Amino acid sequence: MTKHISAYRRQMGTEYEKLHPEIQKRFDFSTTNNIAFIGKGTMENIWNGNKIAVFLLKILSKTNILFPRIGQNIEYEIHNYPYLDNFGREVHSMNRVFYFPDEEQRFDGTATYSETKQHIVEYLGLDHRIVFEMGLKAENGAIRFTSGRQFAFMGGVKLPVPSLVRGDIDLLEWYDDEKKRFYLDLKVKSRLFGPLFGFTGWFDAEYKNFKGHTIPEKFKPTRNENRE
Repeated sequence: MTKHISAYRRQMGTEYEKLHPEIQKRFDFSTTNNIAFIGKGTMENIWNGNKIAVFLLKILSKTNILFPRIGQNIEYEIHNYPYLDNFGREVHSMNRVFYFPDEEQRFDGTATYSETKQHIVEYLGLDHRIVFEMGLKAENGAIRFTSGRQFAFMGGVKLPVPSLVRGDIDLLEWYDDEKKRFYLDLKVKSRLFGPLFGFTGWFDAEYKNFKGHTIPEKFKPTRNENRE
């Protein structure tokens, strides 16, 4: 029988034990235990940067990578489904849905543990046109995600995104024992263009048995990429 170990535990090793027990449970999914995570809550504040930032966000939103909308108290969902992709790799979805009064906005990704790099990489958007190397760190029970090197796929070419212009992601997620819910604070900034986008809010947890199920159609990648 295959031993269960999540991608997050693999990358963090013993540091994973420093996370709050609910955070450990939150990221303890794989195709071995077949647990899916669904969080539902509210983004209390969604913001963006200057006109250049908004222009870039409009371009990225075409493939569900960020979006140019701002707002307060926006209904929010996060979906994490573990499955095997077209290349036979174990991956998990990172589908974030923001329900604005007049439309739905998305921020989608697909993450996998890279045996070559020995850490998680995440493909952004449903077409996997951008990939970044994910950094993980335990901070007072919370988990911090950071983006490292980024690459863009254009045709058959893999191009490094210059550190000066790329959007660097910093996400902190923690659990509040009194309110019994998860909180998160995400910031995306560029060395050249400054703050680009961010949101802060909370969500409640729902764990589902995903055995025998497939990822919902609307969250399936439209293009699969295996270059890391």
